Amino acid sequence: MRLALCLLVILAVASATTKFNLDYSKKRSMTAVMAEVEAKLKNKSPLDAILNVLRDFRDAVNTEQVNHDEIYNVQVTECESEDAFRRAEVTDASNVLRDSTAALNVAQTSKIRATNQQEVNQQQYFSAQEHLNTVLSAAETEAGYFKRRGRDYEDALHAIDEASDILATIYSGSGSFAEISRVSKSMLQTAFNIKETAKFAPVFYAFAQLAAQEGQLDESALERVAQLLETLRGNIQEAYNDFTESNAVSVAAFNDQKDRLGQTIARLEAQNERLQNKLDSLNQQIGTQSAIAQTASGKLQRNQQLWDQAQALCATFANEYNYATQARRNELQLVAELEEMVEARFNQVEDENHERNQRLANQA
Repeated sequence: MRLALCLLVILAVASATTKFNLDYSKKRSMTAVMAEVEAKLKNKSPLDAILNVLRDFRDAVNTEQVNHDEIYNVQVTECESEDAFRRAEVTDASNVLRDSTAALNVAQTSKIRATNQQEVNQQQYFSAQEHLNTVLSAAETEAGYFKRRGRDYEDALHAIDEASDILATIYSGSGSFAEISRVSKSMLQTAFNIKETAKFAPVFYAFAQLAAQEGQLDESALERVAQLLETLRGNIQEAYNDFTESNAVSVAAFNDQKDRLGQTIARLEAQNERLQNKLDSLNQQIGTQSAIAQTASGKLQRNQQLWDQAQALCATFANEYNYATQARRNELQLVAELEEMVEARFNQVEDENHERNQRLANQA
């Protein structure tokens, strides 16, 4: 609403000039006044007539100065008002620009820090996810291994039980050593599978002795082999139990590790969501503060330019006023000097006339 205030100042000057009939296009001529005074002196016009010319000139100068004073007072008031307004606008825009720029720098710095944190968080998330996949794959492989090895232990126990049953049939006279040979092959295979050949070795050795004694069977030998099979079965069952317990411990460790990795991944996901929300908020702040800073910068530049123009215009008003006032003072001083000169001339003429009249009277 104040963008055209400088124009109002100019309009005020124009209005005042019209109101007070201040027309610089028709300047007074001191030369013309001096010529008129000189002509009246030559025509021997009365002193009052000559002084009236100078008084009229002086009155015109004084009237013009009064009018110019009123115009200049209007100009000064408008200039002071414009100066105060533009100063406040520039100060306000500067403060807003300073604050918005500071807020913008803080938001941009926070965005850089949050972006770096998000990158680190994502790297940790991918690493934890990859670790979890590795653990799941290892657990799956280990579960398959435990399942296969468990079947091997069960096959070994089954083979031992079968061997004990065959041995019992041989002891009762209804079995044959050919069946012992068959079951020995099965036991050997399971011994290799569960890596317990050392524990099976005494039984295999006893089977070999029985095979060598097949026609003259010794009951004590059968009882000794039966005892070996019972001992072997106890050892394999114990190993199977240890293996099962180890599997349970391994599964518990896997579940614990999987839970901890799941918690880590959940924490990283939640942290990533918080960081993304923070980045969205910072981006919004950056956009808002950038717009505020841009608007404040435009306001500052526009008002500073108008302020400079107003100051230049007001300086022109002041210079014009001072120059015109000094010129009128010079005119008034010159008029005063002319009045003194005219009065002195008239006094000199009166003295000369008086002396001439005295001479004429004396001669008469």
